[in-house]
Amino acid sequence: MKSVLFDVDGVFLSEERCFDVSALTVYELLMDNNYLGLDNNNNLNHLDDDIISNVRSNIFVNDKVLHQLKSLGLNSNWDMLYIVFCLHFIKILKLLSLDKIENVLQTKSIKPSQLQLIGQSITKDYQIDYNLPLTFLNSVDSGKENIFASLQEFAKSELSVSNVSLFEFKSSLWYLTQSIYQEWYLGSTLFETVEGQPAYNSDKTGFIHQEIVIRPVEELQNLFNDLKNEGYRIAIATGRPRTETLVPFESLELLPYFDNNHIVTASEVMKAENLYPNYKPLGKPNPFSYIATLNGNKEEEYYKYASVQNDIVNKEDVFIVGDSLADLLSAKKIGATFIGTLTGLKGKQAKSELESYEADYIINHVGELRQILL
Repeated sequence: MKSVLFDVDGVFLSEERCFDVSALTVYELLMDNNYLGLDNNNNLNHLDDDIISNVRSNIFVNDKVLHQLKSLGLNSNWDMLYIVFCLHFIKILKLLSLDKIENVLQTKSIKPSQLQLIGQSITKDYQIDYNLPLTFLNSVDSGKENIFASLQEFAKSELSVSNVSLFEFKSSLWYLTQSIYQEWYLGSTLFETVEGQPAYNSDKTGFIHQEIVIRPVEELQNLFNDLKNEGYRIAIATGRPRTETLVPFESLELLPYFDNNHIVTASEVMKAENLYPNYKPLGKPNPFSYIATLNGNKEEEYYKYASVQNDIVNKEDVFIVGDSLADLLSAKKIGATFIGTLTGLKGKQAKSELESYEADYIINHVGELRQILL
């Protein structure tokens, strides 16, 4: 049976709100008194679209940082915001004495209260260098592992220390930043239900019901129907967590077109990483999620999905539809046909990058998939 494996962000749903939430997360960690508290006059309690736009423009330097991270193959919003926050955090730690720095770095589980104490130790006239991530990324090799390794080398160099495990992938600091993102996106009430922990801030309403669909819903429904009628299995592999995938798809009446066993999200990737830590990171551009969704997401086969990945499918039988380099690299790894859409962060500017990595097909939007498969 032929299969079409879809990414979600930049293919069906706009990434704009996810990027907004990433920027708000970094901004809150840096500026709010519950964390580092660098700006007592932040506007997080009175958000509107203009304020959100200004925050994102500053944090991601008019999205140049996001473009660079995507070009290096980093696909997860959790990872992207973490890298950006850590770079600023390392510069802030540099202002402390070596004893205090080492005390922070030896912490097994960092808490918001510790960030508060650090913020109280530095002068309030400290100025964030928003261009720092761009400077850092200019000298980093592509690939998730390389980006995280470079972050740790940066910490060692800037702080003159050897123990920089706090800045590893899935450290306690990574989980803290990820949780705050989840709180912004889900809202405080849903966050407590989904994550099973108290909200850090009880007043957040969430962005999960503000998703923007890229193509008309009826067009997508007709596409799914026609693909299935032609004998294709359709599946999803996304960097979103499961709730953030199912809720928007259900509200848009797109969920019934997909078998639950062929929807693989960041939640399943995290489970696999916990089961087999030697193989992490398993998020894109690692093709784990695509292999899992293709094979029905059987947990007992996660080890196989993580360990056997090279050229495992017939190119003419498996099609991966995504907007990013991470999706393309996943397709190349397993031997699938890659179809790139120009509806992601970079829009039509992504065409030259996808071409340079030899995408099999490039289409303006997912509706044009008909011209290739039907």
